Amino acid sequence: MDRLPDEVILHLLQFLEDREIVTIQRLSSRYVTLGRDNLVWKLECFSHSRAEGQLRRQQLLAAQDSRLAELRNAVTAVPTPRSDDEDASSTTMLDERRSGPVDTERRQWQRALANWEPGYPGERVDYYEEFVQRHADVSVEWIKLPRPDVNDKETLREATGVALLSDASNSDAQHIVAPLDDGSICIFDIASRSTLTSGGAGRLLSRSKLGLLTGRIDPNESHAIMTETGAVECVSINTASRKAFFAVQSALREVDLNTLQLISSRSYPFSITTLSSTSPSEALAVGTNHTIHLHDSRDPYRPPATAEHIAGPTSHHATLSQPGPLALLHHPHSNSLWTAGRFTSLLNYDIRHFPRLLGTLHSGARIASLSLLPYPLLSARSTLGSTLLAAAAYKGKGSLELFDLPSSHLLRSASVEKVKTYQNRQTASASKLLSAVPHGGRIVFSDGDGNLKWIERDGRTEVRRCDINDFIPKSHNPEPSQRAPRGDIFGRQTDDLNAANGT
Repeated sequence: MDRLPDEVILHLLQFLEDREIVTIQRLSSRYVTLGRDNLVWKLECFSHSRAEGQLRRQQLLAAQDSRLAELRNAVTAVPTPRSDDEDASSTTMLDERRSGPVDTERRQWQRALANWEPGYPGERVDYYEEFVQRHADVSVEWIKLPRPDVNDKETLREATGVALLSDASNSDAQHIVAPLDDGSICIFDIASRSTLTSGGAGRLLSRSKLGLLTGRIDPNESHAIMTETGAVECVSINTASRKAFFAVQSALREVDLNTLQLISSRSYPFSITTLSSTSPSEALAVGTNHTIHLHDSRDPYRPPATAEHIAGPTSHHATLSQPGPLALLHHPHSNSLWTAGRFTSLLNYDIRHFPRLLGTLHSGARIASLSLLPYPLLSARSTLGSTLLAAAAYKGKGSLELFDLPSSHLLRSASVEKVKTYQNRQTASASKLLSAVPHGGRIVFSDGDGNLKWIERDGRTEVRRCDINDFIPKSHNPEPSQRAPRGDIFGRQTDDLNAANGT
């Protein structure tokens, strides 16, 4: 075997099952490299996909009784309207009619593989990791929330938000930052588990003093402030400077994550409902019930903390005609800011000339989150552009929405009519969607029932799903009758999370 060239071994690996390919990697370092070849696992991913299953069903239909085949061919031969780019006398169709069954089957397989492939030109997809994430067993770790104090009326601590903190010097280190309902801030270790390390397992690394975000010593008073408007994930982290921003009602708190000390605080005229991401190249955008602001800690201007926003230069904020922004997203390299929420359209603002409005996209749904994929999923693979992913609710059901955006130099001149849109409002979810993000060669979204669902990049073909409620251990808390009832979905999920940690 050691004398065989790599090409021969790779060809032989294509005839093995996935578990056998993994077993071969134990032989030597050479077979580890060959056993993780990208093409081998790309074919494995395709052979386990629904696209390959549909192709197999078509082949089984072709092998049926000849009379059924004649009837099926007669139905397919009925003239149907064709688009301009479909020509009945095309070279491909003529070749398929003239070729034998083996050549036709091979071409159908190649076409199905090309249509399924999630990768785009210039994108590096690790299909070994892709196969693991598509088919391996799901493992869930719960973060270890601190226990309440003795004089605390609450029997459970609640995390009112969460954000990811990466370590630029160590790619394996992954932390999350979460404010608690007692006004403190916690940092948890969520590093992945491997054969060499046990991983972070969600353990608590550090915690600030109580009431840091609220200014109250009594945890019960802090709890009333932190949960007055419900649990909203208003947390944004600047990884480069290791600073975090937390929204507490209408106040924005800036915290140094190295010392867990409060740096600054700024009040806004209305309750803060969403924060954008922030980095050295992206300004922090703050969304309140009726306005959008660009935050700059060097700016001496302080808007009055009243229920009516009258004073102040117009360049500091944009006034919304409809209340309730829930998502703010920076578009890289285009100096624009996308805003969505309880209103029916997505708003695109010019960052350099804020609050100038570049344009709008009509959705009709209430959008809860926005994310960006740097490839146009609804256009040809050779086209430059990106895709805007939106998790929304439409008429009580979940709606996954994709918007193809042109490249940054064409975005400002593109009209709304040129933006391609796909809205999955039939098979996405029976309840409203809470978030949607790209995950490898797939898209993953969550809904209000605690489900996680992975789909292909076409926006509809399911890959796998997971119900987070199935991973909740038995509670070690007092009887349910002794616990305060929670009616909102955030409260139920937080209670379950605390119950999993025995707090």
